[in-house]
Amino acid sequence: MDSNTLEQAILALAKDQDLLTAFRTDPAPVGERLGLDAEWSDVIARGDRDRLRSAGLGDAITILVSRWFADDLGDSTSKGAFHVDTTSPLPEPEVPANLVFAAGCSHVPDLIARPGIDPEDAVARLMSGYERLKADLAVADPDVLLITADCHFQSFRTGAYVIGTGSGYTGCLEFFKRPDLDLTVKGHPDLALAMVNAVRAEGLEVEESSEFPLDHGEIMPLRLLLPRPDLPVIPIITQPARAFSPFGARVFGEVLRGVVESRDLRVAILATGGLSHWLDPGKFGKADVDFDTYLLEMLKAGRGTDIANLEPYALLDHGQYEFPNWLIMLGMIGPGVRGNVYAYEPMDASGGGWAVVNMMLPESADA
Repeated sequence: MDSNTLEQAILALAKDQDLLTAFRTDPAPVGERLGLDAEWSDVIARGDRDRLRSAGLGDAITILVSRWFADDLGDSTSKGAFHVDTTSPLPEPEVPANLVFAAGCSHVPDLIARPGIDPEDAVARLMSGYERLKADLAVADPDVLLITADCHFQSFRTGAYVIGTGSGYTGCLEFFKRPDLDLTVKGHPDLALAMVNAVRAEGLEVEESSEFPLDHGEIMPLRLLLPRPDLPVIPIITQPARAFSPFGARVFGEVLRGVVESRDLRVAILATGGLSHWLDPGKFGKADVDFDTYLLEMLKAGRGTDIANLEPYALLDHGQYEFPNWLIMLGMIGPGVRGNVYAYEPMDASGGGWAVVNMMLPESADA
């Protein structure tokens, strides 16, 4: 069910007490008048905030159905659980024809800097996922690769998202006692500047940076996945310390999508980060398997873009502060694209729930 239809139905009930009374007496026919099917009428009548929140409604709207519609003053029926909608029809994917690859993976430095700290079998399964993804990227044969990561050790002038506009980038894992694990890649200034200009034209904030060192956010996944050393790379950096907006990250990706469509280039995008990953003192080493599973099931169901409808706390509370990196990628490909989960491993020593997911773009899905 479309989230806007749900929201408008709830607001209509809240504004009209007679309508609400009739709805409480017999939800289905009143819900039908408001554009709801029987299932979602029942969800609202039961005050099921968890289902409504999962459908992308804000908490200010969903709390009406429990505390005000059902007079559940303590909001006792809501558990904060998340539900994957598998009944509503998916839209047909409309992926740019020249977007040839889209995927997400973790960028945990331990996996290449000191893999021995985690269980050997789990590391092997995760590495197998990266190997499969590398093969997919090689087959896609892109002209340029976009990679999203969050800011770790770089210094930028603003706290906005950053697009790398340089002719090349280099860096190493010296902060993790492995200066030998270095990487140098080419840039693509022309496409990068076009993206900067498009974002600004939409009134969104973005910083361009021609020079900054690569860190593990780019080095770790690129060392495992880069199909050839001369493939140009455009790094895109989020800075969650200033701006954490799931919706904004998806919109940022939607703007970049337009630039990709306008170019005669085969483009690939790789999102990096978590899933669940806390750097908070006292919380490092935890993985939220339940919420990670919810995100992965949303991706598998083709509903990844819907995750951007969640309010920020829902992600932050579950250690998903890097997920906006994935939402940029999801905004680029649009709704209806299903993900194929190659690997998921919660690892205490390296500190999170690590995943490798290939988004099955229409051409690759057919293959």
